[in-house]
Amino acid sequence: MKKLTPYLRNKARIPKQARGIKTKEKIIAAAAALLSQKGYHNIDTPEIAAKAKVATGTFYSYFNNKRDIFLEIMHRKYKNADEKVFSIYIPKYHKNKVDNYREVKRMIHFMINGDYMEYNTNPQLLKEMLAMILLDKEIEEKRLTEERKLINILLSYMKNYKKNIRISDLEASAALLYKMMDNMVLQIKLDTTGVSKKRLLKEIEDMVCRYLLN
Repeated sequence: MKKLTPYLRNKARIPKQARGIKTKEKIIAAAAALLSQKGYHNIDTPEIAAKAKVATGTFYSYFNNKRDIFLEIMHRKYKNADEKVFSIYIPKYHKNKVDNYREVKRMIHFMINGDYMEYNTNPQLLKEMLAMILLDKEIEEKRLTEERKLINILLSYMKNYKKNIRISDLEASAALLYKMMDNMVLQIKLDTTGVSKKRLLKEIEDMVCRYLLN
């Protein structure tokens, strides 16, 4: 079996100065735009560099190849979900059951709608990411690693409200809920149903509440 290379462990440097950080961001933005327009297999590093208006050699100062930059884009998707959907949410714990019940409903609403907002990525780029996850074993492993982090955060929230949750196997439930919500929100973002996004998001929220709460 082919040994997986550690994520982003390469000779490319990590910029610390503002100018270097700005250049790296330009390269990432250019790569994301090209991936959306043409797909992973139809672009190369010189094209990414040209789109970012930097020399090809400059590209290699920050990334070893286009695969590295794809991994960076995917990593940021999950990092943003962590920071903007989970970390911003501050759970509140109450002494009485009624208030905790309401708080769990608020948490579910926040997560589903926050997850939807995180899918503001270009739909074509999302499709390309999904295709690469299916085709590349290492990319799939990295996706699973990032997902586990988010599932563990969700699990920690659920444990705090376990008296209000009717599920006994919280770990399995957290994994199931994350996968279900993420996939359903993705389908809504890709507009595959023909039903309004607002109605679909509300229905997901109601389904999760009925599943979780006493």
